[in-house]
Amino acid sequence: MAQPHEGAPLEEPGERPRSEDLVLRDEQRFLYALALSCLPFWLVDSLSVGRPAWDTLALRLGWAGLTGAMGWGLRWVERPARRRAVRTLAGVVVPNLFLGLVVYRLGGTGSPLFSWIFVMPLMTLTVQRGELWQGVLSTLLPLVSAGTLMGLEGMAPRAMVTRLLLLVGAGAVGMQMSFFYGRLRQARVRAEHEQRAVQEALEASQARALQAERLAQVGRLAAGVAHEVKNPLAYVQANLRFLLEEWRQPTTGADDTEYTEALQETMQGVERIHQIVKDLTALSRAEETVAGVGRCELVPVVDASVRLASVRLKSLVRLAVEVPPEAVAKAEPRRLGQVLLNLLLNAADAIEDAKVQDGRVAVRAEVVGQWVRVVVEDNGPGITAENLPRLFTTFFTTKDPGKGTGLGLALSRQYVEAFGGTLRAENRPEGGARFIVELPVA
Repeated sequence: MAQPHEGAPLEEPGERPRSEDLVLRDEQRFLYALALSCLPFWLVDSLSVGRPAWDTLALRLGWAGLTGAMGWGLRWVERPARRRAVRTLAGVVVPNLFLGLVVYRLGGTGSPLFSWIFVMPLMTLTVQRGELWQGVLSTLLPLVSAGTLMGLEGMAPRAMVTRLLLLVGAGAVGMQMSFFYGRLRQARVRAEHEQRAVQEALEASQARALQAERLAQVGRLAAGVAHEVKNPLAYVQANLRFLLEEWRQPTTGADDTEYTEALQETMQGVERIHQIVKDLTALSRAEETVAGVGRCELVPVVDASVRLASVRLKSLVRLAVEVPPEAVAKAEPRRLGQVLLNLLLNAADAIEDAKVQDGRVAVRAEVVGQWVRVVVEDNGPGITAENLPRLFTTFFTTKDPGKGTGLGLALSRQYVEAFGGTLRAENRPEGGARFIVELPVA
């Protein structure tokens, strides 16, 4: 059984879903508009007889009031089939009934409005939903109205049959148009459902791709994490062993300074392990904690990215960081941190693969006019001319199979552009690659 999405508002028992409320409001608006639309035609009634037609005004007010009341009462009609029946009653039955009475009061077949009855099968297309019974009903009712008026006036059978055949022809056209309208509507509904399904599949695929990239980043850090955790664990273990041995021995003449230093080193090791675990947890949950784009101070963001990347960079390169305090941009800290981490790890990979002896990576930031520019560069092999144009293409990678997903740079550019900035790559004249992130000043 499907569980409600975490954080989604639960619907109270007896409440309609939001989508049903929207459909109900649309249905009510349609019936209210239908009710109001019959009132302006009273001017046509009066012009047709050359005087104010107060009797037809009363009929039209009753017509509008009845239609509006059905629209207002639609909120208590739960079943879709009954709603369709109310819509048909208000849009087909009531108009034909009242129009016949209005035409009768204005002179019957001699009134200019008599011809309006012949248009009714086409006018009710707005109410029909491609169902045959509605098309038949919208043809039969005008036939009854016109036949009754012509019969009351004693019209010749030949003339009556001719007019009724015209009315049947209009009804046939109306039914045919209603049929094609129904087919078109069904096709549109199917297309909307398919589009929604494709969009949901695309969003799910993007979510999986983001998760894959985050896991890939964690994997690229794994070796360095093992090394970074192993070292503090070693001296935590050594210090605890020292303290345990001292505890078991007589304490006369013991040096408290030595104990204090051992405890301080132990605490530092534990804090280092805790920081590594905290950074990795933040990285793995980055998408769950995304905030809105706003004021973002680059110093803590760069520090966090460098600290996390250092578990891999430390044994490979010398890292230089230069970020002024005034570097404040419009960005989302978590995602910007992911971008910088990805650029730093890419630099480490390039230097390691090229077996550069004196590897160097630099992170610099500066404010240039209305932009904050962040540069990540290395002295690795650089980017080949054929790969440079494709560098930010999704799933493009120069790494060995299993080492890269081809999503890191594509997602990084997507994130930066969402901040209103740009991300580009170039080769350094002295060798190596340079990635430039430009963000709007906050």
